[in-house]
Amino acid sequence: MVSFTPMAPSTRHRPLTRRAFLGGAVGLAAATLAACTSSGSDNTTSTTETTPSTGPSGAPATGDPSRPQRVVALYTGHLDHLLVLGIVPVGLAVAKSTGTDVRGIPDYITERFGDSLDLSSIEIVGVRQSPDLEKIAQLHPDLILSNNRSEKAQLDQLRGIATVVTTNGGAEQWKDDLGIVGDALGLREKSDQLLADYEEQARTWASSRGDSPSVSLVRGRNTEYVLTGPLSLAGSVVADAGFTRPAGQDFTDTANHDLSLENTDQLEADHLFYAFEGGAEQVVDSASWKALSVVSRGDAHQVDIDPWFLNASLVAAERVLDDLKRMIGE
Repeated sequence: MVSFTPMAPSTRHRPLTRRAFLGGAVGLAAATLAACTSSGSDNTTSTTETTPSTGPSGAPATGDPSRPQRVVALYTGHLDHLLVLGIVPVGLAVAKSTGTDVRGIPDYITERFGDSLDLSSIEIVGVRQSPDLEKIAQLHPDLILSNNRSEKAQLDQLRGIATVVTTNGGAEQWKDDLGIVGDALGLREKSDQLLADYEEQARTWASSRGDSPSVSLVRGRNTEYVLTGPLSLAGSVVADAGFTRPAGQDFTDTANHDLSLENTDQLEADHLFYAFEGGAEQVVDSASWKALSVVSRGDAHQVDIDPWFLNASLVAAERVLDDLKRMIGE
């Protein structure tokens, strides 16, 4: 794979026409493919390939120059997993929620890494569903983290820019995706150890409690309500920490089920964790919500929607576990 010389930052840019960009992108793809062919390497990386990695502010994570120096992250969990491995991506595609900063980086990420890593150096390259290929190409990445649920046409375009590694996607697969990112960065041993530390912490807490209370999970989606099952980030943490789910919330056909206000009795549990935004928060003022025993006991807890329900990573899982301990009590 051809290596790129990082572009010097500038505050002045000449307008780039669509024709010029497409021509440049084609030229970049051709140069990249030609270089890969001459070196005998393939520019398409599967989830099972081990590809090297990048370090903070474009420096190698462990000082190994053979690893990628410039990583672009496009999907849920990629940013979290890069940062927990000590790596700041040069580019990031984002999703928006009320719990993100003006650029789209979740607040819980800033709280965790803002003092130790330079998050301001990350260039936003659009939204996850339709990243800006022009911006990605201008960053000269040598590794792009994408998702195997992405459209083939988009993946082909990305492979014309740099090596692409795809994770599985889906909140229930966050542990496997951590391993894939670890492999891609040449840091699998570190990612495995971080996961083992989290799982040991969850097991130890479950053992020290000596009980298995039921936990109910619900979030708002615009003005609708969603029950979250075991095939989710929060659902997996709840299980790892030795909790059970109430009847009706142990479904495994999908990660979430819709919930109507007429069926709020399905939320009854020893503990209820919820996050509402975009109009859904009005439910907490309803008679059906106030009639719940878990609410009247004071065991209903409002949580940050981003780590609990919108992201899928070790960092999010650790945040959920910490919240469980704090709100339920160790």
